[in-house]
Amino acid sequence: MKTMKIWSIAFAMLAALPLASCSSDDGELQTALLAGTWEQVYDKGVVAEGYVQYTFTPGTPPTGGRCAIYSYDVFTGDTVIQRDYALTDNGRRLTIFKGQYGGAPSDVNEYEVVSLSGKRMTWLLMGSDVILNFKRAE
Repeated sequence: MKTMKIWSIAFAMLAALPLASCSSDDGELQTALLAGTWEQVYDKGVVAEGYVQYTFTPGTPPTGGRCAIYSYDVFTGDTVIQRDYALTDNGRRLTIFKGQYGGAPSDVNEYEVVSLSGKRMTWLLMGSDVILNFKRAE
C-alpha cells in the first residue's frame, strides 16, 4: 500500500512537470532590447565574404523607428541604407521598409522575431525557412 502511494505521488509530480515548465510563446517580447547595433552571425563552417549590421533607433512609440543597415562585401565594399521599421504582433513581427513620404512603403521585408535577449536575436524571414542569427555588436 505504501509503495502504491509513493508511485501515485511520483506520477502526479511527473505529470505536473510539463505544465510547470511551459511558457507562452505568444507573450510580448521586450522590444526595448532591439535598440542598438546587431551583427549578423553565421553557422559554423559557413564562409561569409562580408558582414551585415543593423542599428535600430527607436522612435515614438518605441515599437517603430529608424534602421541603418550597414553591409560590407569584399566585392562591392561598404554600403549603408536607411530604412524604417515597425514591430507588431506583440513585438513578434518585424517589418523593415523604405518609407514613401506619406505614401505606401516599398522594399518591405518581414521577419518573425523568434528570440530576443540582451545579447542574441533570431529572426525567421516570413514566407520562407531562412533563419538569421544576430549578436549584439560591441
